[in-house]
Amino acid sequence: MRSADFTGAAATGITCLLATLLGLGGVAWSAITLPTFWRQLPLEQFANRIVRGETFPVDQLEEKLRLYRETGNLIACGATAAHDSSVVDLAIVRGRLDASPAIDADLERSRRSLLAALSCLPSDSYLWFSLFQVESLRAGLRQEYIRYLDMSYQVGPNEGWLAIPRNRAAFAIFPALSEALQSRVLDEFCLLVRTELYAEAITVFLGAAQPYQDLIVRRLETIPLKNRQLFAVQLARKGIDPHIPGTSVVVR
Repeated sequence: MRSADFTGAAATGITCLLATLLGLGGVAWSAITLPTFWRQLPLEQFANRIVRGETFPVDQLEEKLRLYRETGNLIACGATAAHDSSVVDLAIVRGRLDASPAIDADLERSRRSLLAALSCLPSDSYLWFSLFQVESLRAGLRQEYIRYLDMSYQVGPNEGWLAIPRNRAAFAIFPALSEALQSRVLDEFCLLVRTELYAEAITVFLGAAQPYQDLIVRRLETIPLKNRQLFAVQLARKGIDPHIPGTSVVVR
């Protein structure tokens, strides 16, 4: 990777990374219904909902984490506890990203939390991806931080919900990635199409991955024709024919 390529990727990619971090949230839960089950929902289920894209008010996130730490039976290097508390803590940082005057302190706290969790659970791809994002937001996109993104792909190449934000973030800095990591990113995009997440794949295809559509189209030959055809149909409805091999569409 040439230095100029990496510099250009860093300049154009960090904005997309910030948008990705802010955009990880999905459907917000009603503040009216939250209090009725707040104290009853186990932290593990709570963290799983966050990973899947649900968002919660920051003040209630803080309350939940405080109650868990005060009343939970935390053990040294408990894998589940390390994962769940880090996920919730990072969600708090995301919720404060625009408004907090102490965002640097929040990011540093989240960084320490993620590092502690990864020391207990180094196979957690979500935590590696989160560390990549937090470090990039703290100090800008640097080559040494890309190894965290690489680790996320290595330990969890087929991660369902994580694939959506991770693929978007990876394409935002695609020229800065090694050839091996670029290949994993392309495979992950194919995973989105293979698992019929067409709307999410189209968002990436027309957004962060737009400069690399030819690479994606060639890689799509590795997935079943049925998925390729349905993906092409969805694009055709938006007036786009990507000329995916084996497909036939009518562009409206």
